Amino acid sequence: MMFFRNTPQRHLVAALSAFIGAALVLGGCSDSSGPNTCTGAFCTEDSPQLEFTPNDRRVEIIDVAMEVGETTTRTIRLINVGTGDLKVRDISLAYTTPAGASDGGTPPFRLLPLPVDLPATVKPFGGPDFPQGLEFVIEYTKKTDAIARTVEIRVDSNDIRNPRQSVTMTTDAGLPRISTNPTRLDFGLVPRSTIPTARPLALLNTGTRALSVSGFQIARDGRFGIRGPGFDVNGPAGLLGVDLAQAIIVPPGESISVLEVTFLSDSPAPAEGDLIIYSDDPSTEGSGHRVTLVANKSGPCINATPRRVDFGGKLIGSVSKIEVQVSSCGTEPLDISLITLDETSSLDFELEFADLPVGFENGPNVQNPLRIPVNESVKVTVVYVPDSINPRDAANVPIPDEGTLLFGSNAFEAEVPVKLSGAGSDVDCPTPVIRVLQGEEVIPQTVLNLDGSGSYAPFGGISRFNWTIVAWPENTPRPTMLPSFTDPAPLVEVNSVGLYTFKLNVRDEFGNASGVPACPDAEFTVLVQPDQAIHVELGWVTAKPGATTEDGEGKGTDLDLHFAHENAVGPDLDGDGEPDPWFDATWDVFWYNINPDWYTIDPGAQDDPSLDRDDIDGGGPENMNLAVPEDGVTYTIGVHYWNAWGFGVSDATVKVFHYADLVYEATLAEMKPLDMWCVGAILWPTPAVVRCAAEGAPEQVTPRYVNPFFQPPFSP
Repeated sequence: MMFFRNTPQRHLVAALSAFIGAALVLGGCSDSSGPNTCTGAFCTEDSPQLEFTPNDRRVEIIDVAMEVGETTTRTIRLINVGTGDLKVRDISLAYTTPAGASDGGTPPFRLLPLPVDLPATVKPFGGPDFPQGLEFVIEYTKKTDAIARTVEIRVDSNDIRNPRQSVTMTTDAGLPRISTNPTRLDFGLVPRSTIPTARPLALLNTGTRALSVSGFQIARDGRFGIRGPGFDVNGPAGLLGVDLAQAIIVPPGESISVLEVTFLSDSPAPAEGDLIIYSDDPSTEGSGHRVTLVANKSGPCINATPRRVDFGGKLIGSVSKIEVQVSSCGTEPLDISLITLDETSSLDFELEFADLPVGFENGPNVQNPLRIPVNESVKVTVVYVPDSINPRDAANVPIPDEGTLLFGSNAFEAEVPVKLSGAGSDVDCPTPVIRVLQGEEVIPQTVLNLDGSGSYAPFGGISRFNWTIVAWPENTPRPTMLPSFTDPAPLVEVNSVGLYTFKLNVRDEFGNASGVPACPDAEFTVLVQPDQAIHVELGWVTAKPGATTEDGEGKGTDLDLHFAHENAVGPDLDGDGEPDPWFDATWDVFWYNINPDWYTIDPGAQDDPSLDRDDIDGGGPENMNLAVPEDGVTYTIGVHYWNAWGFGVSDATVKVFHYADLVYEATLAEMKPLDMWCVGAILWPTPAVVRCAAEGAPEQVTPRYVNPFFQPPFSP
């Protein structure tokens, strides 16, 4: 069939080849029609040139799995990269039955009927005339023996440099083929350790000739490694690769088990990498055979809340109890093999196991572990009975009784400690106690359940609660407490990455208040940090008075975060001659396209980005998350000042995180309404940001940036 009507212009190589092939003739040229093109006294000789595409003169057919008599086809394509018409005069097959083989009277290779009659004309590639290419199909039929067969496909044309060109087609017999067992290596959950964990990997040769393995390399995550006879590499050395002094030979149809893949589990962060195996398998020539490596993406997980139990001051001899909840937060059941107080704990602390299932009245042990199904939990009660008044330090602060509750399990953190404290007291002022249901570390946009109901007074109850937020991430709006700051258990949404500190002051029914040396106010700090491979946060500050941050659209400034895939295409509004990536309805994540499907069609793959927060009334933040970025793809980050609503310029700040690590931060001061700020690009899998602007230059900003398909309702 004919093809290539909409194919892009070839690169310089084809153009240069056509130019070199043109002969320049001075004087004496005829202006009549023919193989030459003349302008005045100057003539150029037409020089058609045949080229196969792709430019591979060897085609392999893998026939190991084919049944006798089964057929398969291969398509050969040719184009004209020269000047003038290419005349394809003949296409023929040159085949000889190999020694020891039997074709049964019918050759294994056959040229199927051509879509056009020969001779056929092929016009210059990239020119205005068509057809610009020719396809023909070779059919192969599997014979009764396993002997390799080869055919030469000859093409005769008017290519003056090479009037006969050929392509060699061969079957798979006599070639090595590499495979591994397993084909994908998942370590599961590996507990924290300073010694690498090893898993065996077998090399398989499914071909019919001996396989020679010459080297290995680790890609993407240096926590993986590879070791075998005479070598053991990981970390930077593994990423650089190892060339074997003596190749590993795998006979045809056999396997060899001399390798181990290693993983150093130094953090709970999920690990994904590749083992690249270099061999003489022609199907993996150059790129190597890849084995996907995975660790810490599945398995049991333990979450103990609270992670610190503070009884505060209790009257001597009084019995106080606080429950600790242990949850199974992973993808596999959690096995608890130890619940105990460590040997340094004060004798004023005890444990009660009344809430555990039957058979665990004295707690679990290694021989009798407590299994907690996924997403379920159990409770253990800590009991505190102070037997005396605790002494005070030089600052008149009570020196508490302390202890540690230990949970031993099969999770990544094999032993999780919960700190205990309390003090015997004879004072009558109330003691505020803060508990946060979600714990001390959460991800952005978590709604925290603050709880002051554990506050107590030596006599009577608590009559008033007064919460304040004393610290939150810089250049971000102060969070709001709902329903109010006087509620015993308010809710607070924490949207920005950083530390949040909450303070609680209480008053008892007798009018005694905390906040005095004997009974200081309670403080609780929560660390907000992302758990995604890429987390982008946009925040801004508007100096003009009245630019509120929580009263709705039109009551504050509106800036928008953009996160564009390299496929994004939009109007060239910055005037650089290239399409802009912004406001692409498919490949740019912004308020109109908050959760696109970019990569796989599996809804559970977590490989698509999402704009998890779009703020329209001032301050932000706007948050974008991508759990599993696509290797080899460039993502570009931008900020657009959508609408100022009359409040003027704003200072915008963009922060980029790789999991909990801040890898880039930039601030654009006095950003004007409708400005489009190109922040930078992420060239994944490198977790870093390259500025859009040149080194040492100001940030790259396009003023008055209005996409014709997305126009603000009000232009300031």
